[in-house]
Amino acid sequence: MTTRKPRGDSKLDALAPSQKEQLAEWLTVENLTYAEARTRVAEQFGVFTTASALQSFYSRFAAPWSYARAAGDAEAFASLMEGKFEPAAIKAAKQLAFTALTSPQPDLKTAKTLFKIVGDSAKLTLAQEKISLDARKVALLEKKAAQADAASAVTSDAKLSDEEKFARYRQIFGG
Repeated sequence: MTTRKPRGDSKLDALAPSQKEQLAEWLTVENLTYAEARTRVAEQFGVFTTASALQSFYSRFAAPWSYARAAGDAEAFASLMEGKFEPAAIKAAKQLAFTALTSPQPDLKTAKTLFKIVGDSAKLTLAQEKISLDARKVALLEKKAAQADAASAVTSDAKLSDEEKFARYRQIFGG
């Protein structure tokens, strides 16, 4: 696919760098349609353009900008592969997977890898929650066993009166 050379008087190429990045974000991250982007460019930048000009801008600037931005997330994904699942990185992985699937040339392999990372992070989170829950159950069972042992010792102590036994039971069970 060859791209045509942009017109020398291209209004979109004449935008300030920050405006170009904003437009690229609208087209790639927010996934605005060209009609929606035309309206927003007119309202916010005072520039009237065509869908064809936006299409050309997308292939020349927005798509490469999006891929360069994604490359900046590579380090975060390297840590994901090591099992360090940060919520922001998972959100970025979901966004990049979506971008990989909805780009003009979908990258199914990348999307599959990113979705696997997201799925693995969810599995890890569930496993960690189960471990935490199991640890709390064990702690409760240990506490109950200690209370039962203490109560059994009080019950078998013949030297204690019923009132003293009752007072000790209250201490053991926190009543």
